[in-house]
Amino acid sequence: MHEKQNNRLKNILSLLQQKEKVTISEISSILNVSDMTVRRDLKEMQKEGFIKRTHGGAVLSSGSITIEDPYTINKETTRNIRQKSLIGEKAASLINPNETIFFDSGSTTFFVAKFANKRMPFTAVCCTFKNAIEFYKWSDVNLVLLGGFLHRDSNIFQSVYNTSQISNIRADKAFISSAGVDEELGLTTFFYFEADIKKAMIASAKKKILVVDSSKFGNISVTFFADLDDIDMVITDEGISQEYREIIRSKNIELCIA
Repeated sequence: MHEKQNNRLKNILSLLQQKEKVTISEISSILNVSDMTVRRDLKEMQKEGFIKRTHGGAVLSSGSITIEDPYTINKETTRNIRQKSLIGEKAASLINPNETIFFDSGSTTFFVAKFANKRMPFTAVCCTFKNAIEFYKWSDVNLVLLGGFLHRDSNIFQSVYNTSQISNIRADKAFISSAGVDEELGLTTFFYFEADIKKAMIASAKKKILVVDSSKFGNISVTFFADLDDIDMVITDEGISQEYREIIRSKNIELCIA
């Protein structure tokens, strides 16, 4: 997605936050682009799950992320948003009252946080601003935010104390995302400090749940943080290949298709 289109999508979302419905002619007039360009943008936004097309215009999809949400439009969160929403909703349904939950970094865990029942008492341990902001308004949720230096590109708080703080917590569940899932080379991510947090959460959680869309299987990123065997459950979408379905089941890992 190039920068001009990216900015148009932000503006269209902003318009939909202000009005329940916008028409193609309104968008083209405000953004000073052709109707054909607007139709292409709306087609892309509908494909990714942001909006629903109406006769001559569009409305926000039910449960769509809003312009106020951090991490709203960028390369990772907008990619496969429909699948990530389904995965997030399914994962969030596994949270039980009074549990302690680790939410690691990554675009898919954002959707777990987004769909979590915030009127239910539980403890959320977060290492990113975007996940923490989903919980801070809700008094039933005990929020633990791991502090430190905020990396704005990844939205992760980094501190030498983060991993030791995590190791002193015992969580019922950890929701872990991954940039790559490979049978031989395991689970990988990009940032080394992100990998350290993931490792600590996996070590301190009773149940480790990998939440990844199907495009991540067979991919390898630069920093290793766990073997696939370290995971108890995988939640993904129906696009996962038959090969990886069999690999996961052969390792006695529970596979859930959202």
